[in-house]
Formats: sequence, structure tokens, C-alpha cells
Amino acid sequence: MAEINSAISSLEYAKASKFLNSSAPLPKNKKSVDDGNISSSGLYDARRADEAYKAGLAYLAAGNLEEAFRSLNVALTKCPPNKTSAVAKLRSLISLTAQRLRKSTV
Repeated sequence: MAEINSAISSLEYAKASKFLNSSAPLPKNKKSVDDGNISSSGLYDARRADEAYKAGLAYLAAGNLEEAFRSLNVALTKCPPNKTSAVAKLRSLISLTAQRLRKSTV
């Protein structure tokens, strides 16, 4: 399991680095991704989940673990539950980010 998590982490780090090097800027304020409130468009929103996921990856690559954790959790709450592989990937990234956060506070 540790090898799988390491492989996922490496892949996601590579994607995040690529995303950071693209022309897309990081969100400037926390409300630009989502403030966690349920919007009038419904409980799940794949587009918002994807935006929050990409922001989370960018924050991870930038070393901002708290914002990455928050953005990845927003992505999980917005992700439609029928997207099982996306939900599993988000849970894995959230778990890895939480572990890194715990290590950084020790």
C-alpha cells in the first residue's frame, strides 16, 4: 500500500508541477475556489470539483499544505459520487496531505 501511495503521490506531484508551470495562476483568495457552501446549482458540480482539485495540486506543488488540504476537501465534496475513481484519488491525496501536515507541525 505504501508503494501505491508513493506512486500516486509522485504522479500527482508531476501533474501539479506541470500545472504550476502553465499559464494558470493560483487562486488569489480563498473564496475563488469555493467557500464550502452548497450553491444553488446543486450539491455536486464536476467542474467546481475539477477546479478545486487543480488548485489543490498547485498548492501542493507550491508547498502550501493547508490550502492544498482545504482545496482537495472542497473537490471531494463537489465530486459526484458516481465518479468512484476520482473520489478514491481525492481521498488518497487528502490522506497523504494530512499526513504531511501532521509531520510538518511536529
